[in-house]
Amino acid sequence: MRKQIIHVEPIFKERIWGGTQIKTRYNGKSELDRIGEMWCVCALKGNGDNPLTEINMSLSEAYEKLPEWFDCKSERFPIRCTLMDPIDNLSVQVHPNEKFARSNYDSYGKHEAWYIIDAHKNPLIQFGHKAKTKEEFIKLAQANRWTELLAYEHIKTGDFIDVPSGTVHAIGKDTLTFEVARNSDITFRIFDYNRIDRKTGASRDLHLESALQVLNFPHHEKGPIHPKPVLSEGILLSTFIDEAGKYSLFKVQNKTKGKFNCDYFYFITLIEGEGKVNGISLKIGETLFVPAHFGPIEFDGELTALISSYKD
Repeated sequence: MRKQIIHVEPIFKERIWGGTQIKTRYNGKSELDRIGEMWCVCALKGNGDNPLTEINMSLSEAYEKLPEWFDCKSERFPIRCTLMDPIDNLSVQVHPNEKFARSNYDSYGKHEAWYIIDAHKNPLIQFGHKAKTKEEFIKLAQANRWTELLAYEHIKTGDFIDVPSGTVHAIGKDTLTFEVARNSDITFRIFDYNRIDRKTGASRDLHLESALQVLNFPHHEKGPIHPKPVLSEGILLSTFIDEAGKYSLFKVQNKTKGKFNCDYFYFITLIEGEGKVNGISLKIGETLFVPAHFGPIEFDGELTALISSYKD
C-alpha cells in the first residue's frame, strides 16, 4: 500500500471533571455529556484504538500490518496523545515506571508531558510533593494534610511540563491541555477531593498503597519551560522534547506557507486556525498521521499545530 497522509478519528472519554470545549472549540462529535478527554492518538486494544479513516484500519492494526509506515522497533505502538478539558481539578495521581508496569500489568510505564493550550483562568498545576521520605508522605496523607504535602507550580499558556513516571501530579481546573505520553493507561489515584461521582453516587477508588510503590522520593523534577521558537522553512518551530525511547513533541506556527520534515512517523493535531497539509484540509481539533520517511510536508494557512512522535 502506498504511503499517504491519513486522518485519525478521535475517541471521546466522559470524565467526572470534564467540560464542554472539546465539543464547542474542537468540533468533537459525541453524544457524551462531560467530555474530559479526546484521545487523538491511541492504540490500546479493547480500550481505545483510533480508526484511520482512509485505510479502514485501527491504529494498532496498521502498526502490525504496515510496519514500513512506522519503522519502529517497539513491540507495541509506543505513544498516545490526549486533549484534556477539565472544569474541575483532576485527581492527584501518579503513574508507574517501566519496570513496575511490565512486571505487574504487562504494560508500558507511563511517562507523560503536557503542553498548556490555555491557562488564562487558572495559573496553577499540582506538580510534585514536599515529603522527604515515604514515611513522611504516608503520615501527611493519612492525616489529610494535603496543603502541607502537595507542591504546586505557576504556569502560563504555551508552557511545556515533562512529568516522569513516579511524579505526583494533577492538571488543575480550567487548564486546557494537550498530553503526549507512553502508550499506557495505568493510573494510581492518591487524592480526589472527596468527590462523589454523580452517576454512581459513590466516591472513586483510591490507590495509595500502589502509589507508594512507585512514587519518587524526594521530588526533584523541573517545572514548566517555554522554549523560544525558531524560524525554519517558513514556519516557527518550537521543540519541547525529542528524546529517543520516550516521545517527541513540537509546535508549528504557520502564517501562510511553510514546510516541515521529520524522518520518523508523526501526528499533526491542529489546536488553532485552519488550513491544509499537502492539500489535505485540516480543521481545529483534527489529527493527521504522517508515515515514517514520508518526506517534507507543506502547511498552507494561518494555524498552530502540535506534532507528536516517537523515535527508537
